[in-house]
Amino acid sequence: MSTDAPDQVPPDIPAYTPDLWRRPISLPGTVSIGLSRAEYAANQIARLAAGAPAGERIGSKDEIRQVCGVSVGTVNEAIKLAQERGVITSRPGPGGGIFAANPSPLSRMNGWFRAAPADGSALGESIQIRDALAPLLVAEVLAAIDDRDLRELRARVDDLRRTRAENDLSGFVWAAWHVHEYFAGIGSSQLLNSLYLSIMDVGTSHLRAHLDAADNQVPVFLGGLADVVESLVDALGAGDADAAVDALRRTDPTMILRADSST
Repeated sequence: MSTDAPDQVPPDIPAYTPDLWRRPISLPGTVSIGLSRAEYAANQIARLAAGAPAGERIGSKDEIRQVCGVSVGTVNEAIKLAQERGVITSRPGPGGGIFAANPSPLSRMNGWFRAAPADGSALGESIQIRDALAPLLVAEVLAAIDDRDLRELRARVDDLRRTRAENDLSGFVWAAWHVHEYFAGIGSSQLLNSLYLSIMDVGTSHLRAHLDAADNQVPVFLGGLADVVESLVDALGAGDADAAVDALRRTDPTMILRADSST
């Protein structure tokens, strides 16, 4: 099984923070799945802060530590993470403690993507958002795509076919990712395309979590994902927006775990 990561540095989007994409990984899901105790505690602190008005005290450091059920060292690390994410402020001395902040929308979005792989409902939610964005994504791509783009996409589909024939699971998932990565780069809206790749990354992160948990000893069914990726590229080549949207909406990296998704 190939374990090479792509040479291209991923764009600076919510699902790609430097401390994640610099690590060697075997699949393209880059969001941390095995969250540390500090990361889990930071997420708990963020939830406490989200339920309080900005500026309201949510507890002392020791009260927060007891709520999170962690050690002093871990709660200190968690508070630092939560502060870096803009969800709390910390004040020392009498009358001090941990206070809810009013994070920017970008900070809220970054926090959601960090926590998404550990949230069982996040994959469905992210796919629902992707499906709503699909017509806009496809329209953007069809307005800009040219013959060079189609040649590159078809070359990436050829790589997908090759890795499928070789039963190279890691190579296959990377090949599918590379098609969507290139697709996302064709459109002119950096925000839309970055959001799309972040959503796709949630799916590959969930897939990687399932495979890692089973030490890759689970049956996989590559046909369904291969078919929808090829259908997307064929539809783009034909300029068929409806077919491209349909293929995009049928794409889910975790479908390779389901026998009924393969043909």
